[in-house]
Amino acid sequence: MITRRRHQLGLTQGDLADHLCAKSGRPTFTRHEISRYERGLRIPTAPLLTAIADSLDLPMAVLRRTAAADRKRRHAGSRH
Repeated sequence: MITRRRHQLGLTQGDLADHLCAKSGRPTFTRHEISRYERGLRIPTAPLLTAIADSLDLPMAVLRRTAAADRKRRHAGSRH
């Protein structure tokens, strides 16, 4: 979802990282972290979800549901 919306807005991973640095107050956010979120290697925490929702103009509820589903899938996969 993050990748699709980022592309719709014409943003690079670096652009999104810059937006998130500004919104989250975390000056060390990188495009590599964006890549990890987009590939499902990491799941954003709640405060970061807020910054992503703001940066990508997405409803927070949608991102929360997506993150919860990803966590559930990851947890179910770790039991096998």
